[in-house]
Amino acid sequence: MKFWAACKLGQGDYLQLKEKLFAEETVASLYTKVKENQNKA
Repeated sequence: MKFWAACKLGQGDYLQLKEKLFAEETVASLYTKVKENQNKA
């Protein structure tokens, strides 16, 4: 719930936001980005 509140996902159209944020993404590209981010930590 804290994540939803922090991202203000209770407001507006989540599906529209999701489409905007992930328009050019695939599962593979997101996986790569997550792995890269984990390696930085």
